[in-house]
Amino acid sequence: MKPHVRRWLALAAALATMIPPTAAHATPSAPTSGGAAPLPAPLAVVDDKGPVGWDVYRRLDRLPELAAGSRTRQFSSFARDGSNDDGFVGTYSCLRQSGGCVIAEDRGPGEVQSIWFTRDDGDVSATGWIRIELDGVTVVDTGLQQLVDGGLGHPFVWPLVTNADQTSGGVTVKVPMPYRDSMRITTQFNPLFHHVTYRKFADAVGVPTFDPADPATDVLDRLRAAGVRDPKPAQPGATTRTARVDVPAGGRSTLATLTGPAAVTALRLRLPDAAATAPTLSGLRLRISFDGRSTVDSPIGEFFGAGLGERSVRSLMFAMDAAPGGWYSAWWPMPFRSTATISVANTTGAAVNGVQAEVTTAPGAAWTDALAPDGAAGYFTTQSRRAETVGGSDWIVADQSGRGRFVGVSQTARGHITGGNTRNYLEGDERIHVDGSPTPQIYGTGTEDFYESGWYFNRGEYSGVFTGNTAHLFRSGGCVDECDAVYRLMIGDAVPYATALRFGIEHGPANDMPADYASTAFLYTQPTVALRRTDTLVTGDAASRAGHAYTDSATQHPLTSAYEGDDDNATVTGQVRASGGAVSFRLAVDPANQGVRLRRHGDQAGAHQQAAVSVDGRPAGVWLQPLGNDRQRWLADEFVLPAALTAGRSTVTVTLTPVAGAPAWTAARYEADSMVAPFLDATAPGAVTGLSLAGGRVHAIGLSWSASPDDVGVAGYRVYASRNPGVAITPANLVGTTRTTAFRHGPLPAGQTRHYRVVALDGAGNGSAPSAEVSATTRTRNTSDADGDRRDDAVAFTRGTTADVTTSLSDGTRFVPDARKWNDFFAVGEEIPLTGDVDGDGRADIITFTRGDSADVYVGLSTGSTYAPGVKWHDFFATGTEIPAVGDVDGDGRTDIITFTRGGAGDVYVALSTGSGFGPGVKWHDHFALGDESPAVGDVNGDGRDDIVTFTRGTTGDVFVSLSDGTRFVEDGWKWHESVALGNQLPALGDVNGDGRDDIVTFTRGTTGDVFVALSDGTRFAPQPGRWHDWFAVGDELPGVGDFNGDGRADLVTYTRGTRADVYVALSTGGGFGAGVRWHDQFAPGTDLPRPSVS
Repeated sequence: MKPHVRRWLALAAALATMIPPTAAHATPSAPTSGGAAPLPAPLAVVDDKGPVGWDVYRRLDRLPELAAGSRTRQFSSFARDGSNDDGFVGTYSCLRQSGGCVIAEDRGPGEVQSIWFTRDDGDVSATGWIRIELDGVTVVDTGLQQLVDGGLGHPFVWPLVTNADQTSGGVTVKVPMPYRDSMRITTQFNPLFHHVTYRKFADAVGVPTFDPADPATDVLDRLRAAGVRDPKPAQPGATTRTARVDVPAGGRSTLATLTGPAAVTALRLRLPDAAATAPTLSGLRLRISFDGRSTVDSPIGEFFGAGLGERSVRSLMFAMDAAPGGWYSAWWPMPFRSTATISVANTTGAAVNGVQAEVTTAPGAAWTDALAPDGAAGYFTTQSRRAETVGGSDWIVADQSGRGRFVGVSQTARGHITGGNTRNYLEGDERIHVDGSPTPQIYGTGTEDFYESGWYFNRGEYSGVFTGNTAHLFRSGGCVDECDAVYRLMIGDAVPYATALRFGIEHGPANDMPADYASTAFLYTQPTVALRRTDTLVTGDAASRAGHAYTDSATQHPLTSAYEGDDDNATVTGQVRASGGAVSFRLAVDPANQGVRLRRHGDQAGAHQQAAVSVDGRPAGVWLQPLGNDRQRWLADEFVLPAALTAGRSTVTVTLTPVAGAPAWTAARYEADSMVAPFLDATAPGAVTGLSLAGGRVHAIGLSWSASPDDVGVAGYRVYASRNPGVAITPANLVGTTRTTAFRHGPLPAGQTRHYRVVALDGAGNGSAPSAEVSATTRTRNTSDADGDRRDDAVAFTRGTTADVTTSLSDGTRFVPDARKWNDFFAVGEEIPLTGDVDGDGRADIITFTRGDSADVYVGLSTGSTYAPGVKWHDFFATGTEIPAVGDVDGDGRTDIITFTRGGAGDVYVALSTGSGFGPGVKWHDHFALGDESPAVGDVNGDGRDDIVTFTRGTTGDVFVSLSDGTRFVEDGWKWHESVALGNQLPALGDVNGDGRDDIVTFTRGTTGDVFVALSDGTRFAPQPGRWHDWFAVGDELPGVGDFNGDGRADLVTYTRGTRADVYVALSTGGGFGAGVRWHDQFAPGTDLPRPSVS
């Protein structure tokens, strides 16, 4: 038997002998304080699942066990397009319809751990019945509201079920329900908001099928005593020591110095009542080190569940008694091998005297082996941080390498939203990534939803067994705007990881709400890892297929899309193989493996893919993936090949046979992660290869590369850049990091050259050798540059029955006098013509929209001296009176088409250019440019992808922005200005100062002829627009913007039209516009429609 196997078994046996035995009961009686819990069976396999079923709550002393054989996953109603449509109308709430709305489904052994719903202010009656089927047997079939009201009786009673009055707007079912082969949960009607968190096991050893007839009275009694007593079984030999200390300002005082092997089983603190203020509870920090490693450094208030000051807290693992003289208690088991030190540090700026402590410890010889680097248990750890949120990025609750398990969080939000919905930060979803997966294993529907409440905690503050909203302040008690303190314990639904864990949560619907966030995550950790990546198969690569004896009957297609989660603004391109028949391939594995995790990167456009799995011809189960997403199509999922089929082998042949009736089985890549004895990762990833440049060069430079090999898995990449060749790998040259194989560097002014190298990094911090170097130069925006000389030209459309197109080229000082006819039949009647480089050749082409019922889109490609005859590139786009626009929304260097429905719908559709046509129209936004607002397109944040902007004009003068992530417009109307383009002023977008971000240019016209500019800083437009010109585009002239001298700054143009037909240009100086100069005296006469122009 291998040493690490002995350690797993020894820990289980030792923990069992540490609890005095009791007589067996068919229905266990409720233990008294100090009583013993029923014994679990000794662990039979190294692939440890941790406690299963009711032992999850009976054996809380086993929380430090890392449960390497368990994986935690979640189904939820989260918006598949990355928006905030997480359940309001149930768009994504049903995985499929089969005798009702199926909300969760699994094959193989596992355990349902946490079910949450909300709708209708917390009344879930309209969902109808809920049916839970385990191993083909219906164990629950009743009205959902009756279930959460406790109507089924034991064990489905409080606190294992809660209604909206008990958990402030949400309803929960926390009964652990194990299954051996299958699970399905169905509701009668669409439930709107929900999540189902469940565990998956590699095998069914030791896993019973849930028995709803077991009342689990002892568990309920234990949970109902939450916050009053230690919920763990009593430990033999436990002793309590006390301390009273004075903590000087800026100083630190020791509460206890301990020797082991032992475990801290209870830690209690008491502050003088006068000192128990919110600033003190934030400024006093609890610090704990175990065996020479500091693993806890947290503010006392957050550690005990109350980040906004002293409150009554009664959770299962920590409590706070807010009465005078009350104690703060924590019952997390905290084991150590030899030494532990507990202290309090004072960062408040004033002394805090008279801090009292009680520390209870229990000896345990088993911890010596269990906490060894290859042991089965982890050290109690917290991650505490506080900072201002960063727009566009999740708030990071935990980012931990090694192996361990996440067991809870206490979070504090101090919002900075001054008007409107001042609690809008709660719209943020949680995303938890495990073991380097680009797809989150847990993806929720909102912040209060993660804390298993609802509707912004609509029943007010509360403290429950597992979750709580301990404080909610509105412009009071030190809260400037609106603030919340919340917690959630994840005991049965703890999240184990073998190499790394990253837990982020959005701040607002699209990471767009400003706030001061703080959080304390609770984990058990080890620095070692327990997965070794032994092989990778790239299905789109012929050499890789040959090297892995790969066979299939598949078709292959390219896919450019995003993974769900925080990195969904990065598009990844790969080749996907889709098969309706058997797929077979050979993989290298570690002979010492205890099972192999097979990770697939596939295309989830087709939902409910499933395949029978066999290893060397022996059945291994069914790989079922109920999820589907036709917007963010990349998905990474896993199937565990059990040790019984892989142990002792150096290679295995895997065969995947799609189940009849299921969609095609898709994969671009398979990765084999052998489950091995824990080890310290000291091996650097392989060097990055395949570094190349993406298509676009305006405002930003896009990069992509091949995934780097690593023995554990790459955690991320660092991108380095310099203006000169020979990029040095130094902090000064670091321009960004990414967890995907793509990166966009911007904003950058036009004409800037950058040289790049990329380094791969694993979770242990090992860096690869740098990649080869590539370089690129940014370009000016091509608005109407017909001949490709990087200067925008003047283009005029006669429309009507003549339908001529004339062009006058810019030489940087004028439009050449001899305007020439470049096309003699384009944009007939009242069609809407525009210009843009649709094929990416550097020359602006002409595009026209017929609108109305036909809704055709024609394109005339530029040859540099003419426009080719119009060719239909789309046959149903911009119908009726929709407002069409053009822009490069995915940053590939080709102009795409956009249409705004406006009115009450407010939909925005996009059709991406392929270079020879426009793809299908896809809805990229469903609530933008309402009524008669004036929409525009431009890259306002400088990432090289055009965004959408809408101007309310009139008396309000608001400006709303939604940024492109390459697959959608993200924000639901992000106000960037509240007083610009008033009345009937004409707004336009252009980079007038050359910083790589488009700004607002507003023309007053009429008798004033002023031009105002509001510069973009990437997050807003400057609050006070500056007057950049005081006499331009007067009367009813038609103005526009474009870079006419090719210096990278947008200039002004105005067309008098009519009989004069003059064209004036005012060049940008970067801080203003120069004098208006006539660049042409006979262009766009009469009613001709010139471009570029604002219309």
